[in-house]
Order: sequence, then structure tokens, then C-alpha cells
Amino acid sequence: MPIFMGDLSGEKPILHTEDETKLTVLYREGGTWCSSEINKLCVSLFTEVVSRQNFPEYLVLFGHYTRERVLCVLGGGWAFTANQIVGLNNKELPFPVSWL
Repeated sequence: MPIFMGDLSGEKPILHTEDETKLTVLYREGGTWCSSEINKLCVSLFTEVVSRQNFPEYLVLFGHYTRERVLCVLGGGWAFTANQIVGLNNKELPFPVSWL
């Protein structure tokens, strides 16, 4: 299923297939992500964030973001990793991801 993603410049939407979708997986060993952190990521990066209750240490962001960029948005905090992957069916995803 194609996914439409607009950009901030006001140009026409960009079409991505499930196999081309860029994602960033955030992982905090032994920790959880609080709602204020998720809110900051959504608003500041203008993206969607997916989490699952049974995987509280993971967040999946729509788009590619560096660890440094995420850390800047969060303003510091607990240690985490940020891995950029491509594809909604990528085996590196901690759980199945779908977007509205």
C-alpha cells in the first residue's frame, strides 16, 4: 500500500511504498519512554511515533533521524540508541508497524 507523506515546503506529497518507508527505531535499554518525550518528538520532528505497551523500551519514528537530532529535541535525558532502517516489513523492527 502506498504511503503519502507531505513535506514542509508546501510541495506535492511524496509517494513511498512499504519497502521504501524510512524509519528510525529508538531503544532505551531497561527503560520506558514517557508521554512528554513522545509528544516532543511528534511536535518538533513533525512525525508520527509508534509504540507498543509490551515493548516499552522501543519507539518507532516515521522518517530518518540521527541520535543527535533526537537528543536535541528531547533536551537530554536517559541513554538510548537510534537506528535508521528502511521498510515497514524490515526484520529489525521490534514489532509490526503500520501508519494511518
